[in-house]
Amino acid sequence: MNMKQTLQQMSAAAGACLAAFILLNVSLSAIEPTPAKPFYDPFTDEQEMAFGREAAAETDKRMPILDQSLLTSYLNDLGNKVAQASRRPQIQYTFKVVNTDVVNAFSLPGGYIYVHRGLLDFVQNESELAGVLAHEVGHVVAYHSMSNVARQYWLDQGMSQLKQRGALDNQQVVDILQKYGGPILLFADRKFSREEESEADMLGIYNAIRAGYDPEGLVLALNRLSSFTGNPSLVETFLLDHPLPADRVQALRTELTQNPPPAGLKQDSYAFKAAKLLLSTLPPPPKPKAPPHQ
Repeated sequence: MNMKQTLQQMSAAAGACLAAFILLNVSLSAIEPTPAKPFYDPFTDEQEMAFGREAAAETDKRMPILDQSLLTSYLNDLGNKVAQASRRPQIQYTFKVVNTDVVNAFSLPGGYIYVHRGLLDFVQNESELAGVLAHEVGHVVAYHSMSNVARQYWLDQGMSQLKQRGALDNQQVVDILQKYGGPILLFADRKFSREEESEADMLGIYNAIRAGYDPEGLVLALNRLSSFTGNPSLVETFLLDHPLPADRVQALRTELTQNPPPAGLKQDSYAFKAAKLLLSTLPPPPKPKAPPHQ
């Protein structure tokens, strides 16, 4: 075999390897994410749940929590069914209803998840509600909230040490962070990023599938929100932030096309219908307090 033939064979082999690598990465990109705990997060699950308890106690003081035992029990039964099917079932998840017309849901560190009453009014079947809860559980699974806590922790630790040494005053620290950035940008306080929201969506559909729910529920809820005709002021971050619902719908539809879920997954239940009926009999939410005059 001459040198030219050898080079041709090596080139073909390299091309085959590259093609296999590309195909492998395409297939891997179309399956459930496997989030890992960030290297800068030093907290245990127990510490995260303790953070969550403190944050939830403050949240309960600031927000009108709906104290309706049957509705809260239903939400916790459904939420924990989804959570136990997630990649972090060891966390003790708690679900609460916020008594406002706002269409929203959010999660705190340690598995504390809040669903606004407006969202309960908005969803049309149990798979939609399960999908929303699965999305919020996805944020917990991927350490999204706790990552913010960890970043702030290290930022506070670094600033505290600098102050103790007397090397810099507050303004100098701020100037340095703004000028150099670098790894310290990991500690910036921010909302969930575009990537985190997309990751929570993807984790959400797989959480829902393992819990026995049709993942189309989350897709349908987001799809209706992309053409929401109600009061836009009632639609908050879960629905319209990074990325917009139409983009999220497309990404989820692509995922479910590449990896079809099993047939016969649950879409609705009598328990969901009973919860919706109970919700309709309750007094309307209290009107938001007007901001104090300046």
